[in-house]
Amino acid sequence: MKRLGGVGAEMVSRFCIIIGAGPAGLAAAMAAARGGQSVLILEKNPQPGRKLLLAGGERANLTDPASPALEALEAYGRSGRFLRQALAAFSLGEFLQRLGVQTERDRDGPGEGSTHVRGGSRRLLNALLAEAGRLGVEIVRGAAVRSAARGRDGGFEVATKGRSWKCRRLIIATGGMTYPSTGSTGDGYRLAGLFGHDVEPPRAALGALVTEPHFPPLAGVSVADALLTLRREGRKLATRRGALLFTHHGVSGPAALDLSLELARATPSPRDVPGTQLVADLCPDTTGERITEALLAAARASPKRRLANAAAIPALSVRLATELARRAGIDPARPLGQISRREFGSLAGIIKALTLVIRKPPDPRGAMVTVGGVDTRRLDPYTMESRISPGLHFAGELLSPAGPCGGYNLLMAFATGQAAGRGRGAVGRPDTANP
Repeated sequence: MKRLGGVGAEMVSRFCIIIGAGPAGLAAAMAAARGGQSVLILEKNPQPGRKLLLAGGERANLTDPASPALEALEAYGRSGRFLRQALAAFSLGEFLQRLGVQTERDRDGPGEGSTHVRGGSRRLLNALLAEAGRLGVEIVRGAAVRSAARGRDGGFEVATKGRSWKCRRLIIATGGMTYPSTGSTGDGYRLAGLFGHDVEPPRAALGALVTEPHFPPLAGVSVADALLTLRREGRKLATRRGALLFTHHGVSGPAALDLSLELARATPSPRDVPGTQLVADLCPDTTGERITEALLAAARASPKRRLANAAAIPALSVRLATELARRAGIDPARPLGQISRREFGSLAGIIKALTLVIRKPPDPRGAMVTVGGVDTRRLDPYTMESRISPGLHFAGELLSPAGPCGGYNLLMAFATGQAAGRGRGAVGRPDTANP
């Protein structure tokens, strides 16, 4: 028998081996174990779920558990059509109920209407690990997979340092390539290639955008409600509305993060990103003319008041209005009464269409999700099983689709993990013939 782990390596057999103990891997493990399979997870980190702990700012944002998962299909874009069968077969509400996890909805504030786990992402991870343990799933930690191959008996052999593992079913759920400090370093792309699977170039998404111009003095300043439009070569790519946050190097916030996803979907190569425009309407519920009139009214009421000290535009902070005035060629130290209608009109125009040019794609070190990955055209959409290597499955962020903020990527991880774990409903026992 080939010893992939090297001379003297120990060979251990399980019916199902899963590589990766993130949300997709744990969902797959639970589904397989409930189907009667003996399950082993190989996790390269000392502790599982490091990236999950960051989800939703450690709150674990979710889609509405009471809604059918299939209603989220459009959020994954064109490549997400592959997810139809997995989402149709999955119920987030039932999944959380079996874990004993409760959710709550924000009633006000910037996250109004959003759903998250009561107790946050730590509570969700602990519940996943507890349920997996209750079902008899074994997790080997600190087990980075070096290679995987078909065994002589038609199964699989997986090698870690000094050990080899044998199984009938292999599920790869290693995540994408974003936030590598959590262990998400693209390992699964290499493993997929070993079995002949194509990998769509991975691109970072749900990350801050680096723009020109950028406004370091505004770092930390936010706009509660902005309308953002992504444009390239005069063509509108996507529009999103929501909170916008200025950073030292560009913009972030929910609306900008979601547009970074659309940017990744529209630009298969990072070379295509520079030159794409981001146009921000910072007061989407009013017109430029009304903004101009409001500024003129403030000037008539307090002609000696300086623009830098005037909160004439309630939707914008004084810091932001001051910086935009400079961009319009207006000295913020000038009294309001000395500023003309034409100048106020220029300021209103910038407020309604602040145009930024994106310089480069989001940094994978801080982006939340990966667009691209294992090409789904060679996978069974019902089971996530390889069409060219039976018994091999993929799940989670390793797959090419990705969703926006709001729990869509956790939903995809759980749904595809469950589909992969269930497989064709086979029930297996440990292979004792080759201990």
